[in-house]
Amino acid sequence: MEIKAGDIVSVRHFSGTKLFKSLVLESQNDVVQVKLLEDITLLNCSQGDPLVLGSESENEIYVSSCTVLNIDKAQNTIEMKIDSYETTTNKRLFVRFPVSLYAEARIGESQKKHLAIVKNISYSGMMIFSKADFPLYQELKFEIRADSGIIIKLKATVIRKVKDTYNYEYGLKIVYTDVHTPNLLKKYLMLLKKEQEESLKKFKNM
Repeated sequence: MEIKAGDIVSVRHFSGTKLFKSLVLESQNDVVQVKLLEDITLLNCSQGDPLVLGSESENEIYVSSCTVLNIDKAQNTIEMKIDSYETTTNKRLFVRFPVSLYAEARIGESQKKHLAIVKNISYSGMMIFSKADFPLYQELKFEIRADSGIIIKLKATVIRKVKDTYNYEYGLKIVYTDVHTPNLLKKYLMLLKKEQEESLKKFKNM
C-alpha cells in the first residue's frame, strides 16, 4: 500500500455519520496528514481516537486502522498513525476489518454502561478502546452502534489488555449466543466494504 501527497482518501470517525472526503497533505512511513474537504468541526475528534482511512492504490481499495496523533481545527487537518490495514477484496473470515464505532459495554448482569470504541472487528473477535478498567477473562455484553440505526448486540471475553497513553486497549473473543448475530455482523461488514469502494470512486469523480 502506498499513500502519497495529493491522494484523495476517505476518513471515518465514530462521532460522524458518514465517510469524509479528504486530501493527503503529507505521508511519511506510517504517519499521514490529511485535510478534510468538509468542516472538521462535524467530527468530535481527539488525540488517541481510532480512525479509519480508506485509500486506493493500483486499483486496490485499502482500509486502514489508524490512531489520531494531532488535530488542527484552524487548518482543518488531522495527523494519524496507520496501525494496520486490510483490502476490501480480502474474504478471509478471521480478518479484522478496521472500524470506528461507538459501543456500550456492561459487565455480566450489571446495568452500568461503559463507553467503548471499537477499532476493528471480525466474525470471531474485536479490538476496543475504553477508559474503563476491565479484568482479563471478564465476559462483557456489548451494544455496538453501527450506521443506519443498526445496533449489534453480542458478548465477548477479554483475552488481551494493554494500557496506553489515553485508554485501555482490549482484545476480545466474541461469544455467540444468538444465531442471528453472525449473519447481522457479516452483512454489516460487507456493507462497510461496499461503502468504502463506492465512496472512493465517487470522491475521485467529484
